[in-house]
Amino acid sequence: MFLRELFNEDAAVSPKKKLGRTFNHLEDLVFFHGSAGALEALGHLKDINKSSSSVRMKWDGNPQVYWGRDETGQFVLAGHNGWSRKAKGTSPEEVYDFIANQSGSPKTPEEKQERDRFAKEFASLWPLFESATPKNFRGYVYADALFLRRPALDEKGVYNFYPNPKSKTGYHVAADSELGQRISNSQVMVVGHATFEEFGADDSAQKPKDDFSEFNSNPKLIVLGPYYTQMQPQIEVGEVVKIEKYLAQHASEVDAFLAPLPGVSGFKDMMYRYMNTMSKQKQLQNIGNNFINWIQTSGVVSAPQQAKILERAQQYPSALPVIFKVMTDIMRLKDSVIDQLDSEPGEIIASNSEGWVRYADKKKQFGNVKFVPRHRWTP
Repeated sequence: MFLRELFNEDAAVSPKKKLGRTFNHLEDLVFFHGSAGALEALGHLKDINKSSSSVRMKWDGNPQVYWGRDETGQFVLAGHNGWSRKAKGTSPEEVYDFIANQSGSPKTPEEKQERDRFAKEFASLWPLFESATPKNFRGYVYADALFLRRPALDEKGVYNFYPNPKSKTGYHVAADSELGQRISNSQVMVVGHATFEEFGADDSAQKPKDDFSEFNSNPKLIVLGPYYTQMQPQIEVGEVVKIEKYLAQHASEVDAFLAPLPGVSGFKDMMYRYMNTMSKQKQLQNIGNNFINWIQTSGVVSAPQQAKILERAQQYPSALPVIFKVMTDIMRLKDSVIDQLDSEPGEIIASNSEGWVRYADKKKQFGNVKFVPRHRWTP
């Protein structure tokens, strides 16, 4: 298995308390982890300026597929809900039954009909993945489906597929390419991300994997590996240094403001919710300007908590402006990197790309990060 030299199988597990997602926006490290988080975010940018070989595409596939063999060699298949609820599908019938009858309560006959349809479609994957999984394999693979039925060719000889109906992300492969020729004989295509040792493990336990060739023995099933960028973006290192110097002048106040606040559980998660709200409202250019107003009017912060947060803000009056300035500066540099990465032509062309990800190496304290264009996407 070929893994990037900077990374090892334990790199995906952060030793810190989990905040946000398994992959966090680069700029969110600022309010999650204060000045140290901001410096780590800037460290990612400096690393990438030296070499972008650790940056891989963030796929927007659907549905998620988990499969593998337990310690006895029994094959298991599950979707995201089955994985999170530790519902091992050891036969097509078990997979179907869980999705159709145990994974939720449809509110209308139409929802029930759609659930049954999907249950049948997902259960049909069981023999396909089982036959492609080596008998001596142990553990579980995590992947995103790119299509469960081969897409049709358009008039230009291109396969176009849009895996996630909730987004506009599309993938486009020319039929005369090597991958296009494989697609012409396929039924299902997924992109692998990582493996887990235990069924139903938390996302933080995933171990990044590069080579999924062992699962490609059946031409009806294509299991792609991660796509690492071939583009080397240029980053304004002088801007990074400027942010570092600015941060050094205000680090103590930033960290004091973000210190645990008695009586306000989830203080940092409130800032995360605020950022997502501003993203959804397409107001990222104004982040920070209305944070206190949001605290007072959003309905997610109780009156006693509001009073404590306002008192903390008055105690450290420059902290919030510094936090949001550093976040904005990091986000601007991040978006520049994304624009450069997205301009690279490849065998798979992504439209409305979801972005890129980077697993944390052993020197990073705060976990994996994602380079996702927040101005383009809503939470």
